[in-house]
Amino acid sequence: MYISELIINGYRNCGEKSRLSFNAGLNILVGENASGKSTIIDALRMILRDPEQPYISEDDFYKSFIGNVQKRNIQIDVTLRDLSQEEKVTFLSWCNAEFDAELHMEVESKPNPKGYFKKSIWGGKSKASAFEEDTFDFINVIYLPALRNAEEKLTNGRKSRLALLLKHQYKNEARQNELVTAFNDFNKSVIKNKDNKFNEIEKARGDINTAMEKSMGNVFGQSVNLQFTENSFSSILQSIKMVFFPNVGEMDDEKFRDVAINSLGYNNLLYIATVFAELEAMNNNLFTVLLIEEPEAHLHPQIQSKLIKYLQKLSNEKNNLQIILTTHSAVLASSVSVDTIIHVTGTETGITVKKLSDFGLDESIKNYLNRWMDITKSTLLFSKGVILVEGICEAMLLPAFAPIVLRKYNKDHQRKLPCTLEEAGVTVVNINGINFKYFYPLFCDTDWKEERLPIWCSGITDRDPLPDVEKDDEGKIVKKEEKYPVKGEKIVGGNEAIDLADDINSTQRARLYVAPLKTFEYDLAMSGNISIMAEVLEEKWPKDGGEKGVKNQCKQIKNKNNVYIDKEEMREDAKFIYKHIDCDEMGKGFFSQALLEKIEEKNILVVPEYIKKAIIWACGGDCD
Repeated sequence: MYISELIINGYRNCGEKSRLSFNAGLNILVGENASGKSTIIDALRMILRDPEQPYISEDDFYKSFIGNVQKRNIQIDVTLRDLSQEEKVTFLSWCNAEFDAELHMEVESKPNPKGYFKKSIWGGKSKASAFEEDTFDFINVIYLPALRNAEEKLTNGRKSRLALLLKHQYKNEARQNELVTAFNDFNKSVIKNKDNKFNEIEKARGDINTAMEKSMGNVFGQSVNLQFTENSFSSILQSIKMVFFPNVGEMDDEKFRDVAINSLGYNNLLYIATVFAELEAMNNNLFTVLLIEEPEAHLHPQIQSKLIKYLQKLSNEKNNLQIILTTHSAVLASSVSVDTIIHVTGTETGITVKKLSDFGLDESIKNYLNRWMDITKSTLLFSKGVILVEGICEAMLLPAFAPIVLRKYNKDHQRKLPCTLEEAGVTVVNINGINFKYFYPLFCDTDWKEERLPIWCSGITDRDPLPDVEKDDEGKIVKKEEKYPVKGEKIVGGNEAIDLADDINSTQRARLYVAPLKTFEYDLAMSGNISIMAEVLEEKWPKDGGEKGVKNQCKQIKNKNNVYIDKEEMREDAKFIYKHIDCDEMGKGFFSQALLEKIEEKNILVVPEYIKKAIIWACGGDCD
């Protein structure tokens, strides 16, 4: 059994009915701040009766920021599917005709005289149908908040998570009574001073009683006794606290210390480990929902990765466990299958979610994404816009190109865009090649033109013109010459990604822009940047080489200041620069860094048109 659907209406930021779906097992909710992730978690806590859920307040009812629209009621509905035969019997009063369990809750905005808001909960289709409250005993909700006080939960007291774990460990009453009896016997042996070993305690009790009798007399006085704690089973468990040692396997009790001196991160881990142990000890007949907000809190990346992989393993092994967590961590998102990820978007009147498992991705695409969705690439899930690029040059330089492009765009358009990619929430993702076919299905379905992730996505790719080939009489290639085109020449591209462009460019949110001539570096030069690129090569080239050396030739090209009478001379200079960027003495990464510094110094660059479009599209601008 698992929660397959949640409907929220009138609660927090849901002014209209928001219909959300979940996977069995592990669900990872990603999205911007204020998108509604916490609203989803709290709605589940409320309808499933999490004992730690706070009372509903007036602020929980939807109220618009504009127009003063306010909801009078909160409606929350949950559907649970794939019930086993035993669960169909247990949750029979909640089941519809298809034997899916339905649970509904309604809250009226008018509080009672004590200030509480009235809640109505019912199961099945009809509000008038029989409803068995005891059915909630078969659902266990565990909630780990984002700003959790792990130390408080690990020490002794009524809020102790450790006490809950111990309750699950003691599965029958006889074993509970044994603990109570042993505790009472020890308590009595100390307080009653058995064998005269505890005279100080007995003397303290006697002194209090004597002082009471002397000061208040027999009429107004009282008698006192001493004990360690209440002798009930629950009180004994609540009096037990956790201590720690910084390494695994230590058995010497004297070396352990109070969790108050432990780090925040490791106290969080101890708290989470206690919850995991609680899950293992629970009755298997219970359907357990584990709700976690931002498990990455205070944890460094390696621990985050190990934690989420353990959660995935736990959810795979336990059929009666469903885990729903929220995160802003690219580490967590990159450490699990893409099928577990649910993208959450806040709208003006509600919440929308996109389950990546609903995209129907081919297994080859999912396998590729699961291998390649590292910390850097997974940031695309948290962005407002994404630019997919082939290599390191583009990834380094596009953020520097963006202010130039956006400044010009904002001059010419009434609707302004942010001034940088960072302000626009746009991420440049280096996919290390031309494998766009694996990434674009996250943003668009070219067959059905359906929207997928609600993120503006653009990509830039090289044209890679086919070389001129010369063959002998037998058809064998005897000469192959790389092409360096100029504007106006007919160019046949050899990049297979070009074939994707027309379909991608017909979708709502995705575009793929192709270099008009050759490659990123060559087209950048041919767009009016030969001089500045030659200047960078001149400054950074490691050898002098004299009059015929690279430095001197770059100096001559630089001094032309991008003024060319004919295309052939321009072609040759761009060709020279291109060949010397991608060579052992320079390298694309080093050249890009040097060019980046030169752009920041001079603030002069002509951005190629296809790159302008990619930047504007990803920022949500109009470039078609």
